[in-house]
Amino acid sequence: MAFFKSFLPLLVMLLLACSVQGQLLPDFYKSTCPRLQRIVRSATKQAIDKDPRMGAAVLRLFFHDCFVTGCDASVLLDDTPTALGEKNSPPNFNSLRGYEVIDYIKARVEASCPATVSCADILALAARHSVSVLRGPRWQVPLGRRDARTAASQLEAGANLPPAGMEVPGLIGIFASKGLDAKDMVALSGAHTIGETRCGVYRSRIYNDNNVDPNFAAIRKNNCPPFGDDNKWTPLDLQTPTRFDNKYYRNLLGGRGILHSDQALYSGGPADSLVKLYSANNSAFFADFALAMTKMGNISPLTGANGEIRLNCRKPN
Repeated sequence: MAFFKSFLPLLVMLLLACSVQGQLLPDFYKSTCPRLQRIVRSATKQAIDKDPRMGAAVLRLFFHDCFVTGCDASVLLDDTPTALGEKNSPPNFNSLRGYEVIDYIKARVEASCPATVSCADILALAARHSVSVLRGPRWQVPLGRRDARTAASQLEAGANLPPAGMEVPGLIGIFASKGLDAKDMVALSGAHTIGETRCGVYRSRIYNDNNVDPNFAAIRKNNCPPFGDDNKWTPLDLQTPTRFDNKYYRNLLGGRGILHSDQALYSGGPADSLVKLYSANNSAFFADFALAMTKMGNISPLTGANGEIRLNCRKPN
């Protein structure tokens, strides 16, 4: 009993240390990499100035990373001769882009703070800066993630990423499994106000769905014939494809959502009221999007002694 009493304070201290160690903090790199924010923002802006589509690409990389085994930069890992990872899974193959942007940012960060900042944190910051550079909201990014040593399997990626043809109940279920509610789902879907999608992803929507604006469908059919190249890209939002705004929700009100899962958000179901709110109130959309991104960035991060700080985001150390 005397031993237990003497050991108890040490046990409490260890538990508290583990708790602090596993917590993400906005100023995690305050002393170890004080220029981190400026480096990531500058490099992200440079990439977007060169190709405005890269903002949406980096944001999507972050989403696909967090939804498969958590925000651990596993999506950045290249396949090896013995292991096929999530990068080339069916939802990601020939679809995800922007890996070279993260490589460039990582190189800039390594030059300033060697072996200090994880690829997972760089991706989280680059996603935030991508949105703000494209005139969207800003939010504080908690940091302290570490990188996975292995990628998720292609099967895991396919099971955890919502397909473009999914209905609202399925979308709510997938987001709920990640600790995100229906409001988070509708707000995060607004990321489709920027970026592009491939013909093969939306062809069925413009030729087969009944709730599509005919003029909108006709325009889209010019770029996506019933048979042909599945990989022809087109903007998700024809009006302001490189500006982060609430045009996405306005498009849904008029039957101009390009993906089936987009238009499903405004189809007489539980998401209608939020679509109407965000279409009329850009500030409400920005506020809820920022909150949802913060929540998403906290999906199962590796912290403390788990994972590693990769020197090259494409391969483990």
